[in-house]
Amino acid sequence: MSGSRPVRVALIDNFEVSVAGVRSLLTPYSARVALLDLGSAMTKPSSVDVILYEPVRQTPSSQAMLRDLVRASQKSAVVYSWRDKEGQATGSFAAHLSKALPAVDLVNAIESLHDGGDGGPSRRIPSDQGPLKVIRGSTQRDYDLTPREAEILSLVTQGLTNSEIGGQLYLSINSVKTYIRAAYRKIEVTRRAQAVAWGMEHGLAPLAETDVVSG
Repeated sequence: MSGSRPVRVALIDNFEVSVAGVRSLLTPYSARVALLDLGSAMTKPSSVDVILYEPVRQTPSSQAMLRDLVRASQKSAVVYSWRDKEGQATGSFAAHLSKALPAVDLVNAIESLHDGGDGGPSRRIPSDQGPLKVIRGSTQRDYDLTPREAEILSLVTQGLTNSEIGGQLYLSINSVKTYIRAAYRKIEVTRRAQAVAWGMEHGLAPLAETDVVSG
């Protein structure tokens, strides 16, 4: 652990379910890392040790929030995203952490950053590796997910809504809900935040276009 108290982290991410997933992911490590409420962090920026920033879907107001928090806290922001280092983020950032990092590696990276390091290696899942292969390659347990269920879990993990998933995969909302219920049962979760945390722990990176399956 870094110091006598947990490293306090502010996360600026417009995917609310992703924030909930990160919170769930970090809960077992609460003695080492504490995810602050963003409102509290903005009110008391001196309480912030590390700033994580998801550049995808940011608005002018959230970008202004990042600038204000960086300036007030005197801390550099760290990109925390599924996107590559060469992706969407622009500006000056202290490091780039991938959302494919398992929980323990994320905690280690946050502590490293707080101690003045670079966060260590940023794990990236090859874009041509489908989600089902990622799941089976990251654990000895076979969850018996179908390719479609794994694909939808990957999109849930990225923060997409059921409507967005249906639009991307040309499925009805009811079909999406059916796949999600089946996947939740197999991975033994009941809430979306738990599913996001599970997907992040198992490295469910965004799909390449060639990974999309039919039916």
